[in-house]
Amino acid sequence: MTVDLPSTWYCDRTDAYRPTSDGPERRFARYVHESGDVSLRVAPATLEGTERPAYELSATIYPGLELEERTVVRTVTTYDSCTALACELMSLFDGRYETPAAAEDALEYAIEHVQPSSAHDAVVVAR
Repeated sequence: MTVDLPSTWYCDRTDAYRPTSDGPERRFARYVHESGDVSLRVAPATLEGTERPAYELSATIYPGLELEERTVVRTVTTYDSCTALACELMSLFDGRYETPAAAEDALEYAIEHVQPSSAHDAVVVAR
């Protein structure tokens, strides 16, 4: 999947590995906002209560600083679904972000809007 990132975001790291020689490839990506105040991570996870592989989208406010705070946003079944959610979160964040002082509020808004409603299961099977 080719990712079209909003212009204010860049991919700072990607990686792939196979946990076992015959297992599926697992991928990782980290995206950073141009301000440096927010980063998003798409990383392998395991669905609760199962050994089924999944991907976790997490957001970090003020990465690398003492104030750093990481929030798990959502767990989904595929890398592509998780990356699509990350792009949606980036766009929502950009729509609210005006100054560094607004970073926390903009991130909170974006996270709230990509989390599942109480009517749906927390796991996205496909998008």
